[in-house]
Amino acid sequence: MTETATKKSSNESNRSLPPNSLITREELDEFKQIALKDYGVELTDEQAFEQATALLNLFDHLINRRLESRRKDGTITST
Repeated sequence: MTETATKKSSNESNRSLPPNSLITREELDEFKQIALKDYGVELTDEQAFEQATALLNLFDHLINRRLESRRKDGTITST
């Protein structure tokens, strides 16, 4: 049983990320460590990739919304 789990883990960590990935392998591994440490959840690469990408997309959306709002009220100017 342990040998199978080790092989799965080893194979999983060797899989590459999509070429247009928003995150690196190191960042994905760190995200997985945070999920385990803070929430006690062990994520697969696929789960971590989906969640990390969704989180980055959310922040991107929020930042763009804030910038657009500030451009409209004149707080900042477009470049």
